[in-house]
Amino acid sequence: MGYTIPLRFVRISQKHSDNRQFDVSICATRIVAIMSTDIYQARKTISDERKAGTLINGCGQAKAKSAIFLDNGSVVSSPLSVKRLMTLIEKSNVKAGSRLDKRMRVFDVYDGDPNKDE
Repeated sequence: MGYTIPLRFVRISQKHSDNRQFDVSICATRIVAIMSTDIYQARKTISDERKAGTLINGCGQAKAKSAIFLDNGSVVSSPLSVKRLMTLIEKSNVKAGSRLDKRMRVFDVYDGDPNKDE
């Protein structure tokens, strides 16, 4: 028995003042939490991840306004606010619902042959 997972990507970066584009996109379906860097724990997590060399820097030279936590344990810093990111994610939900043909087919490991009728 197969099921589909919508792959939705959200741009988490912004244009620089000198019109250079710094594009970073992440899969919106992998996001577990988004925290503002106004919260101490988010700032501490970004700092710890940066020291460990595991932070995914989506800011370039800009100041991080949010920390995005993914389901695989990765942390991504973004120059966009939590409110702006939530707006972008909600827009991607609408787009994903209207384009059902852009989904990836995934099968459980217990399914055996996905083309075989059961």
